Amino acid sequence: MGQPEQFGVDQPASLPASWPAAARGLLPRRVYLRTATETFNRKYAFAVRGGEIYAQVPGQTWRRMPLPPCFDGRLKSISADDDEMIALDGAKRVFTMDNASKSGALFNWSSRWGTPFWLGPGYTLPDGIVAWAWSVVSPQEDGRYTDPAGNHPPIGGAKVSHIWALRSGGRRLSFWDPWLPLDESYGICGPHRGRFKAVNLSASGSTIFVIGKRGDMFTRVYDFDLSGHDRFFDKYSYADQRGKGDNAPIQLPAFGWVHQPKIAGPITSAISIHKVGRDTIHRTLRVGGIGGYWEKDITQLRPGSWRFHHTGLPIQGRRLPNPRRDTSRRGLGRTKELRFVRPGAQILGYDLYCTPARLRIREKGARPYTLILHHVDGLRQQPRSAGFDDVPREQYADIQVPRTLLGRRFVRTRLGGQRFTDVTLEVTSSELQIKELGWTFRRRR
Repeated sequence: MGQPEQFGVDQPASLPASWPAAARGLLPRRVYLRTATETFNRKYAFAVRGGEIYAQVPGQTWRRMPLPPCFDGRLKSISADDDEMIALDGAKRVFTMDNASKSGALFNWSSRWGTPFWLGPGYTLPDGIVAWAWSVVSPQEDGRYTDPAGNHPPIGGAKVSHIWALRSGGRRLSFWDPWLPLDESYGICGPHRGRFKAVNLSASGSTIFVIGKRGDMFTRVYDFDLSGHDRFFDKYSYADQRGKGDNAPIQLPAFGWVHQPKIAGPITSAISIHKVGRDTIHRTLRVGGIGGYWEKDITQLRPGSWRFHHTGLPIQGRRLPNPRRDTSRRGLGRTKELRFVRPGAQILGYDLYCTPARLRIREKGARPYTLILHHVDGLRQQPRSAGFDDVPREQYADIQVPRTLLGRRFVRTRLGGQRFTDVTLEVTSSELQIKELGWTFRRRR
């Protein structure tokens, strides 16, 4: 699983004629929306019925796939992207199918998951998941990344693959990477600094799509490699990298959430995203409607960009109220931001997954001033808790100095007068350390 593709990705889609044809009327003529039980990639459609997986070359016969005995007949949900598919059984055990863009005769399965290199013993997703999706970005289909500076850093030959999940309450967004530890410790900040409450999620090609209960929608380009977590394999910089070429460090901070325009018509909670084109720029967004679905490209941000496509198929998802105005700030959850203090300095607005925080400096005889403290979770190979405990949680960080503050004493003497200084944070439930400065901050209510 997850190895560089050697052959077959450009071959025509085909399914063995020996696979049994699906019963008439069991499956739709075509899959338009990626849901928990129906999905597609650029060559095939897949669906779960009665614990079995059926595959279709669009426009041709649906056929029941042969499955390994360890989960045959017990599957509940699936999600495909690029050349891979994830299936979950009733206990939410993770099974991966590779070669999903090749001939059906080459489809192969594994229950392995986790470090090292997707060779771990396997994993079961936790309870409390509202929605989940599989996202894969690869040099074969996507070519290169496009980073926030407009440069095009390479995508690793082994691809970047994540399970994304929306957790209970609709505010928590977790991801699991098959090369990372078997735990729940990685996640990202949701819209509005993690306070927006989503009701559904879809993902494709390192792009996440969420919708709220009143039809407000957001998208974000994000994955472990592109967004600053992997200093072992990649180089990053918070300094401006525009115009420095595709070999420049990857630009940080990572992309933020993009507020997508509202749909002028009835909608449902069923949302779907799939990748198109190269360089991780274009993605097709779809939202369930009455008798069909709404569609547009992710880059189209003007009101009225959505177009309705009639299918005549039954409604998917549940109908949502959809006022024309922006209602994304209604009913926001409480902030999770923390404060840490030490003599002469404090860190304000710190949230484990929501960056940046503010580093407030107080120097004798001068007014306090504020620096920007960027931070992301570091690369780990050992399991740890999802939040804080007594074991230090390491984060890669950077102190950014506004140009007007470059002459301040602390900036000159401790940061070398630089605008950007890479540092390392170690955070527990009671304190935060900036290791390179030798500073320890205590948590305050």
